[in-house]
Amino acid sequence: MLDLQYLNIDRLVVHHIPKAMDKQVATPGVSTESVALEGDGLDMFNRRIAESLGHRSHGIKVDFTEHGPASFFQEAAASLDLTEQDFVTHSARFAYRLCQAQGVRPYTPSKLIVMGGKTGAAQRPFFAVVKADMQDALAENVQDGRTTVAYLNKVFLTDSQRLFKIGFVQQLPALPGRAEDGQFKKEDFAVHLFDHLVTGTESRNAAFYFYGTFLGTDVAASDKRLTQDFFNLTQEFLNSRGYLPVKKIELGEALRSELRSNTQTVSVKEFADKYLDRAESTEYAAFMAQRAFPTHSVTKNTEYITARLRRRQKLAFSSGVMITTPADKIALVTVGDAIDGKTTVTIEGTVERQE
Repeated sequence: MLDLQYLNIDRLVVHHIPKAMDKQVATPGVSTESVALEGDGLDMFNRRIAESLGHRSHGIKVDFTEHGPASFFQEAAASLDLTEQDFVTHSARFAYRLCQAQGVRPYTPSKLIVMGGKTGAAQRPFFAVVKADMQDALAENVQDGRTTVAYLNKVFLTDSQRLFKIGFVQQLPALPGRAEDGQFKKEDFAVHLFDHLVTGTESRNAAFYFYGTFLGTDVAASDKRLTQDFFNLTQEFLNSRGYLPVKKIELGEALRSELRSNTQTVSVKEFADKYLDRAESTEYAAFMAQRAFPTHSVTKNTEYITARLRRRQKLAFSSGVMITTPADKIALVTVGDAIDGKTTVTIEGTVERQE
Protein backbone atom coordinates (compact mmCIF):
# COMPACT_ATOMS: atom_id res chain seq x y z
CA MET A 1 0.00 0.00 0.00
CA LEU A 2 1.23 3.50 -0.81
CA ASP A 3 2.18 5.18 2.45
CA LEU A 4 1.19 8.87 2.27
CA GLN A 5 1.34 9.46 6.00
CA TYR A 6 3.44 12.51 6.84
CA LEU A 7 3.60 13.54 3.17
CA ASN A 8 6.14 16.34 2.90
CA ILE A 9 6.54 18.20 -0.41
CA ASP A 10 9.82 20.10 -0.32
CA ARG A 11 10.34 20.98 -3.99
CA LEU A 12 7.85 21.82 -6.70
CA VAL A 13 8.13 23.15 -10.26
CA VAL A 14 5.26 24.08 -12.60
CA HIS A 15 5.70 23.88 -16.39
CA HIS A 16 3.15 24.93 -19.02
CA ILE A 17 2.03 22.37 -21.61
CA PRO A 18 0.35 24.21 -24.51
CA LYS A 19 -2.13 22.80 -26.98
CA ALA A 20 -0.59 21.25 -30.09
CA MET A 21 -1.31 23.38 -33.16
CA ASP A 22 -1.10 22.79 -36.92
CA LYS A 23 -0.25 19.12 -36.43
CA GLN A 24 3.01 20.04 -34.71
CA VAL A 25 4.19 18.71 -31.34
CA ALA A 26 3.89 21.51 -28.80
CA THR A 27 6.93 23.05 -27.13
CA PRO A 28 6.50 23.37 -23.36
CA GLY A 29 6.94 26.59 -21.47
CA VAL A 30 9.52 25.49 -18.93
CA SER A 31 10.05 27.18 -15.60
CA THR A 32 13.51 27.98 -14.26
CA GLU A 33 12.40 28.45 -10.67
CA SER A 34 10.74 26.34 -8.03
CA VAL A 35 7.42 27.35 -6.51
CA ALA A 36 7.29 28.15 -2.82
CA LEU A 37 4.06 26.73 -1.44
CA GLU A 38 3.09 27.46 2.14
CA GLY A 39 0.02 27.27 4.35
CA ASP A 40 -3.25 26.64 2.51
CA GLY A 41 -1.57 26.05 -0.85
CA LEU A 42 0.64 23.29 0.52
CA ASP A 43 -2.28 21.77 2.42
CA MET A 44 -4.30 21.69 -0.81
CA PHE A 45 -1.57 19.86 -2.67
CA ASN A 46 -1.16 17.32 0.10
CA ARG A 47 -4.92 16.77 0.21
CA ARG A 48 -5.28 16.24 -3.53
CA ILE A 49 -2.43 13.72 -3.62
CA ALA A 50 -3.80 11.79 -0.62
CA GLU A 51 -7.38 11.77 -1.94
CA SER A 52 -6.25 10.49 -5.34
CA LEU A 53 -3.65 7.90 -4.34
CA GLY A 54 -3.92 7.12 -0.65
CA HIS A 55 -5.86 4.61 1.44
CA ARG A 56 -9.33 3.88 -0.01
CA SER A 57 -8.66 6.07 -3.04
CA HIS A 58 -9.16 5.40 -6.75
CA GLY A 59 -5.42 5.34 -7.34
CA ILE A 60 -3.99 2.09 -8.69
CA LYS A 61 -0.60 0.45 -8.43
CA VAL A 62 1.03 -0.07 -11.81
CA ASP A 63 4.28 -1.57 -13.09
CA PHE A 64 7.13 -0.04 -15.04
CA THR A 65 7.55 -1.80 -18.38
CA GLU A 66 10.13 0.71 -19.61
CA HIS A 67 13.03 1.03 -17.19
CA GLY A 68 16.14 1.31 -19.35
CA PRO A 69 18.42 4.34 -19.84
CA ALA A 70 16.57 7.63 -20.45
CA SER A 71 13.23 6.09 -19.42
CA PHE A 72 10.82 8.00 -17.20
CA PHE A 73 11.68 5.61 -14.38
CA GLN A 74 15.44 6.23 -14.54
CA GLU A 75 14.93 10.00 -14.85
CA ALA A 76 12.53 10.00 -11.88
CA ALA A 77 14.79 7.89 -9.67
CA ALA A 78 17.80 10.05 -10.53
CA SER A 79 15.95 13.20 -9.48
CA LEU A 80 15.58 12.09 -5.85
CA ASP A 81 19.13 13.04 -4.84
CA LEU A 82 19.48 16.28 -6.80
CA THR A 83 19.98 19.70 -5.28
CA GLU A 84 16.98 22.03 -5.56
CA GLN A 85 18.36 23.97 -8.54
CA ASP A 86 19.43 20.80 -10.33
CA PHE A 87 15.97 19.39 -9.65
CA VAL A 88 14.40 22.44 -11.32
CA THR A 89 16.62 22.05 -14.38
CA HIS A 90 16.08 18.29 -14.52
CA SER A 91 12.29 18.68 -14.25
CA ALA A 92 12.13 20.31 -17.69
CA ARG A 93 12.88 16.91 -19.23
CA PHE A 94 9.49 15.67 -18.09
CA ALA A 95 7.71 18.62 -19.72
CA TYR A 96 9.34 17.83 -23.07
CA ARG A 97 8.61 14.12 -22.56
CA LEU A 98 4.91 14.85 -21.97
CA CYS A 99 4.65 17.00 -25.10
CA GLN A 100 6.20 14.17 -27.10
CA ALA A 101 3.79 11.66 -25.55
CA GLN A 102 0.80 13.82 -26.45
CA GLY A 103 2.07 14.16 -30.00
CA VAL A 104 -0.01 16.28 -32.35
CA ARG A 105 -3.30 15.57 -30.61
CA PRO A 106 -4.93 18.89 -29.61
CA TYR A 107 -5.25 18.30 -25.87
CA THR A 108 -6.46 21.12 -23.62
CA PRO A 109 -3.61 23.35 -22.35
CA SER A 110 -2.40 22.10 -19.00
CA LYS A 111 0.18 22.46 -16.28
CA LEU A 112 2.74 19.79 -15.47
CA ILE A 113 3.61 19.93 -11.80
CA VAL A 114 6.85 18.15 -10.96
CA MET A 115 7.48 17.60 -7.27
CA GLY A 116 9.65 15.75 -4.82
CA GLY A 117 9.80 15.18 -1.10
CA LYS A 118 9.46 12.48 1.52
CA THR A 119 6.55 10.45 2.84
CA GLY A 120 5.65 7.77 5.36
CA ALA A 121 6.84 7.11 8.89
CA ALA A 122 10.30 6.26 7.50
CA GLN A 123 10.30 9.44 5.36
CA ARG A 124 11.27 7.71 2.14
CA PRO A 125 11.91 9.97 -0.90
CA PHE A 126 9.25 10.26 -3.60
CA PHE A 127 8.96 11.85 -7.02
CA ALA A 128 5.64 12.80 -8.60
CA VAL A 129 4.23 14.40 -11.72
CA VAL A 130 0.75 15.88 -11.93
CA LYS A 131 -0.86 16.91 -15.20
CA ALA A 132 -3.75 19.30 -14.54
CA ASP A 133 -5.90 20.76 -17.31
CA MET A 134 -6.53 24.49 -17.35
CA GLN A 135 -10.12 25.52 -16.71
CA ASP A 136 -12.42 28.48 -16.14
CA ALA A 137 -13.73 29.49 -12.73
CA LEU A 138 -15.49 32.25 -10.83
CA ALA A 139 -14.05 33.90 -7.74
CA GLU A 140 -16.07 35.77 -5.12
CA ASN A 141 -14.67 38.95 -3.59
CA VAL A 142 -16.35 40.82 -0.74
CA GLN A 143 -15.18 44.36 -0.05
CA ASP A 144 -16.93 47.05 1.99
CA GLY A 145 -20.03 44.86 2.20
CA ARG A 146 -20.28 44.56 -1.56
CA THR A 147 -19.86 41.24 -3.37
CA THR A 148 -18.32 41.00 -6.80
CA VAL A 149 -17.67 37.94 -8.91
CA ALA A 150 -14.59 37.77 -11.10
CA TYR A 151 -14.04 35.47 -14.07
CA LEU A 152 -10.85 33.45 -13.94
CA ASN A 153 -9.66 31.63 -17.06
CA LYS A 154 -6.34 30.13 -15.94
CA VAL A 155 -6.96 27.99 -12.89
CA PHE A 156 -6.00 24.36 -12.32
CA LEU A 157 -6.15 21.60 -9.72
CA THR A 158 -9.20 23.03 -7.98
CA ASP A 159 -11.07 20.92 -5.41
CA SER A 160 -13.88 20.20 -7.86
CA GLN A 161 -11.65 19.39 -10.81
CA ARG A 162 -11.35 15.78 -11.90
CA LEU A 163 -9.39 16.31 -15.12
CA PHE A 164 -5.96 15.57 -13.78
CA LYS A 165 -3.47 12.72 -13.81
CA ILE A 166 -0.81 11.71 -11.28
CA GLY A 167 2.25 9.50 -11.52
CA PHE A 168 3.80 8.87 -8.10
CA VAL A 169 7.13 7.05 -7.67
CA GLN A 170 8.14 6.08 -4.14
CA GLN A 171 11.54 4.78 -3.08
CA LEU A 172 11.11 1.65 -0.95
CA PRO A 173 14.48 0.86 0.72
CA ALA A 174 16.59 3.45 2.50
CA LEU A 175 19.37 2.93 -0.05
CA PRO A 176 18.22 1.72 -3.48
CA GLY A 177 20.60 -0.60 -5.29
CA ARG A 178 22.09 -0.26 -8.75
CA ALA A 179 22.45 -2.79 -11.53
CA GLU A 180 25.85 -3.60 -13.02
CA ASP A 181 25.31 -0.95 -15.69
CA GLY A 182 24.64 1.68 -13.03
CA GLN A 183 20.89 1.85 -13.65
CA PHE A 184 18.36 1.94 -10.84
CA LYS A 185 16.46 -1.29 -10.12
CA LYS A 186 12.72 -1.00 -10.59
CA GLU A 187 12.00 -3.41 -7.71
CA ASP A 188 13.34 -0.76 -5.32
CA PHE A 189 10.52 1.60 -6.27
CA ALA A 190 6.72 1.53 -6.33
CA VAL A 191 4.70 3.50 -8.86
CA HIS A 192 1.06 4.50 -8.49
CA LEU A 193 -1.26 6.15 -10.96
CA PHE A 194 -4.37 8.27 -10.78
CA ASP A 195 -6.13 9.08 -14.04
CA HIS A 196 -9.82 9.88 -14.39
CA LEU A 197 -9.84 8.03 -17.73
CA VAL A 198 -8.44 4.85 -16.20
CA THR A 199 -10.55 4.87 -13.04
CA GLY A 200 -13.77 6.10 -14.64
CA THR A 201 -16.06 4.48 -17.18
CA GLU A 202 -14.28 5.87 -20.24
CA SER A 203 -12.02 3.77 -22.40
CA ARG A 204 -8.58 3.12 -20.98
CA ASN A 205 -7.10 3.63 -24.45
CA ALA A 206 -7.68 7.38 -24.16
CA ALA A 207 -5.32 7.49 -21.19
CA PHE A 208 -2.52 5.41 -22.72
CA TYR A 209 -0.43 8.40 -23.78
CA PHE A 210 0.01 9.30 -20.10
CA TYR A 211 0.47 5.98 -18.31
CA GLY A 212 1.98 4.10 -21.25
CA THR A 213 3.94 6.50 -23.45
CA PHE A 214 4.81 9.14 -20.84
CA LEU A 215 5.29 7.08 -17.67
CA GLY A 216 6.28 3.83 -19.36
CA THR A 217 3.95 1.76 -17.18
CA ASP A 218 1.40 -1.00 -17.69
CA VAL A 219 -1.88 -1.09 -15.79
CA ALA A 220 -2.70 -4.68 -16.75
CA ALA A 221 0.36 -6.58 -15.53
CA SER A 222 -1.27 -7.82 -12.32
CA ASP A 223 -4.92 -6.97 -13.00
CA LYS A 224 -6.01 -10.51 -13.85
CA ARG A 225 -4.69 -12.02 -10.64
CA LEU A 226 -5.95 -9.20 -8.40
CA THR A 227 -9.42 -9.31 -9.97
CA GLN A 228 -9.52 -13.06 -9.44
CA ASP A 229 -8.36 -12.60 -5.83
CA PHE A 230 -11.06 -9.98 -5.22
CA PHE A 231 -13.74 -12.34 -6.50
CA ASN A 232 -12.50 -15.40 -4.61
CA LEU A 233 -11.84 -13.63 -1.31
CA THR A 234 -15.15 -11.75 -1.36
CA GLN A 235 -16.97 -15.01 -2.04
CA GLU A 236 -15.07 -16.62 0.83
CA PHE A 237 -16.16 -13.80 3.14
CA LEU A 238 -19.81 -14.05 2.06
CA ASN A 239 -19.79 -17.83 2.53
CA SER A 240 -18.40 -17.45 6.05
CA ARG A 241 -21.16 -15.12 7.24
CA GLY A 242 -23.96 -17.65 7.68
CA TYR A 243 -26.41 -15.65 5.57
CA LEU A 244 -29.82 -17.05 4.71
CA PRO A 245 -29.76 -18.59 1.22
CA VAL A 246 -31.73 -15.73 -0.36
CA LYS A 247 -29.36 -13.04 0.91
CA LYS A 248 -26.32 -15.13 0.08
CA ILE A 249 -27.55 -15.50 -3.50
CA GLU A 250 -28.32 -11.77 -3.73
CA LEU A 251 -24.85 -10.76 -2.53
CA GLY A 252 -23.20 -13.32 -4.80
CA GLU A 253 -25.07 -11.88 -7.77
CA ALA A 254 -24.15 -8.35 -6.65
CA LEU A 255 -20.49 -9.38 -6.70
CA ARG A 256 -20.79 -10.81 -10.21
CA SER A 257 -22.72 -7.75 -11.38
CA GLU A 258 -20.04 -5.44 -9.98
CA LEU A 259 -17.35 -7.29 -11.90
CA ARG A 260 -19.44 -7.38 -15.10
CA SER A 261 -20.16 -3.64 -14.97
CA ASN A 262 -18.54 -1.03 -17.21
CA THR A 263 -16.55 0.58 -14.40
CA GLN A 264 -12.82 0.15 -14.86
CA THR A 265 -11.90 -0.45 -11.21
CA VAL A 266 -13.14 -2.33 -8.17
CA SER A 267 -12.30 -1.85 -4.52
CA VAL A 268 -13.10 -3.26 -1.10
CA LYS A 269 -14.52 0.06 0.07
CA GLU A 270 -16.82 0.53 -2.92
CA PHE A 271 -18.25 -2.98 -2.69
CA ALA A 272 -18.79 -2.61 1.06
CA ASP A 273 -20.43 0.81 0.70
CA LYS A 274 -22.83 -0.46 -1.95
CA TYR A 275 -23.88 -3.83 -0.57
CA LEU A 276 -22.98 -4.28 3.11
CA ASP A 277 -24.15 -2.61 6.31
CA ARG A 278 -21.71 -0.78 8.56
CA ALA A 279 -20.80 -3.71 10.81
CA GLU A 280 -20.41 -6.06 7.85
CA SER A 281 -18.29 -3.46 6.04
CA THR A 282 -15.87 -3.26 8.95
CA GLU A 283 -15.56 -7.04 9.14
CA TYR A 284 -15.18 -7.31 5.36
CA ALA A 285 -12.39 -4.71 5.30
CA ALA A 286 -10.59 -6.51 8.14
CA PHE A 287 -11.02 -9.87 6.37
CA MET A 288 -9.57 -8.56 3.11
CA ALA A 289 -6.70 -6.84 4.93
CA GLN A 290 -5.83 -10.11 6.69
CA ARG A 291 -5.64 -11.74 3.27
CA ALA A 292 -3.28 -8.94 2.15
CA PHE A 293 -5.66 -7.64 -0.52
CA PRO A 294 -4.90 -4.00 -1.51
CA THR A 295 -6.96 -1.22 0.05
CA HIS A 296 -6.65 0.92 -3.08
CA SER A 297 -8.71 0.42 -6.23
CA VAL A 298 -7.77 -2.42 -8.56
CA THR A 299 -8.13 -2.19 -12.32
CA LYS A 300 -10.54 -4.89 -13.45
CA ASN A 301 -9.49 -7.66 -15.80
CA THR A 302 -11.90 -10.59 -15.60
CA GLU A 303 -10.14 -12.93 -18.05
CA TYR A 304 -9.41 -15.54 -15.36
CA ILE A 305 -12.99 -15.63 -14.06
CA THR A 306 -15.12 -15.00 -17.16
CA ALA A 307 -17.07 -18.26 -16.86
CA ARG A 308 -17.79 -17.67 -13.17
CA LEU A 309 -19.31 -14.24 -13.81
CA ARG A 310 -22.14 -15.44 -15.99
CA ARG A 311 -25.62 -14.87 -14.59
CA ARG A 312 -27.28 -17.65 -12.57
CA GLN A 313 -28.98 -20.30 -14.68
CA LYS A 314 -32.68 -20.95 -14.12
CA LEU A 315 -34.75 -24.02 -14.95
CA ALA A 316 -38.45 -23.15 -14.91
CA PHE A 317 -41.11 -25.87 -15.00
CA SER A 318 -44.75 -25.69 -16.08
CA SER A 319 -45.85 -26.36 -12.49
CA GLY A 320 -44.22 -23.14 -11.29
CA VAL A 321 -41.24 -24.93 -9.73
CA MET A 322 -37.91 -23.26 -10.47
CA ILE A 323 -34.34 -24.45 -9.93
CA THR A 324 -31.55 -21.87 -9.90
CA THR A 325 -27.83 -22.60 -9.94
CA PRO A 326 -24.58 -20.68 -10.41
CA ALA A 327 -23.62 -20.63 -14.09
CA ASP A 328 -20.47 -22.64 -13.46
CA LYS A 329 -22.49 -25.40 -11.71
CA ILE A 330 -25.14 -25.98 -14.38
CA ALA A 331 -23.25 -29.06 -15.64
CA LEU A 332 -24.06 -30.75 -12.32
CA VAL A 333 -27.78 -30.69 -13.19
CA THR A 334 -29.16 -33.24 -15.66
CA VAL A 335 -32.73 -32.87 -16.93
CA GLY A 336 -34.34 -36.01 -18.33
CA ASP A 337 -37.14 -36.27 -20.88
CA ALA A 338 -40.65 -35.30 -19.80
CA ILE A 339 -42.97 -38.32 -19.50
CA ASP A 340 -46.67 -37.90 -18.73
CA GLY A 341 -46.06 -34.32 -17.61
CA LYS A 342 -43.29 -35.30 -15.21
CA THR A 343 -39.57 -34.57 -15.51
CA THR A 344 -36.74 -36.35 -13.76
CA VAL A 345 -33.95 -34.01 -12.64
CA THR A 346 -30.65 -35.47 -11.41
CA ILE A 347 -28.34 -33.26 -9.34
CA GLU A 348 -24.83 -34.29 -8.38
CA GLY A 349 -24.58 -33.85 -4.62
CA THR A 350 -26.80 -34.38 -1.60
CA VAL A 351 -29.28 -32.11 0.17
CA GLU A 352 -27.41 -30.14 2.83
CA ARG A 353 -30.36 -28.29 4.28
CA GLN A 354 -33.95 -27.27 3.66
CA GLU A 355 -35.00 -23.72 4.46
